[in-house]
Amino acid sequence: MKFYAVRRGRTIGIFESWDACRAQVHHFPGAEYKAFPNREEAEAFLSSRSRSQPTPKKRVAAVTLPSIIEVWVDGSCILQDDGSLRLGWGVLVKKNGVEVHRDKGNDIPQAAMNHRNVAGEILAILKAIKWCQSQGITEMTIYFDYQGLESWVSGAWRTRLPFTQAYAQAVNESGITIHWIKVKAHSGNPENDLVDKLAKEGAQGN
Repeated sequence: MKFYAVRRGRTIGIFESWDACRAQVHHFPGAEYKAFPNREEAEAFLSSRSRSQPTPKKRVAAVTLPSIIEVWVDGSCILQDDGSLRLGWGVLVKKNGVEVHRDKGNDIPQAAMNHRNVAGEILAILKAIKWCQSQGITEMTIYFDYQGLESWVSGAWRTRLPFTQAYAQAVNESGITIHWIKVKAHSGNPENDLVDKLAKEGAQGN
């Protein structure tokens, strides 16, 4: 469990989830925050501000938030008239609320077809990771709607099959810090609806 200390933001204090922390620092000018493995270190980070006496012209923020990378992912599984399946994936990336990348496809390994739309969601995350790596991005927030995507990576769920094992290993070895936010599918969220559409287009080869 991590503790997020916010010493400059909408609300100052210690939060026990990235979601709660992000609400205080997202789009907040000069936000200062940091994650710690225990509450004691988080409290020390907060108190260090009150002990320091920076001059007005030379204040240095311990941690600034120059950009927020947010990624939405989805997968699609379309049943054909002949009983076969067409799988697809979709990705949307925003930086500070502005779209910077979108992609879709159906290049899902045959061995993963039995995972249906989840295979598409896994591919979407792997594609997002590769894109972030190509851009030198080391931290992102992923919005997803299937719990296994996070739980396989964290170890909360056991990866019993080769495809999910390879997925968890790839994410954990990516060098990218990922904050996971679960969203409800088909709930009217514009970004989630968009990646759902992209995944369907990918499955159909459009």
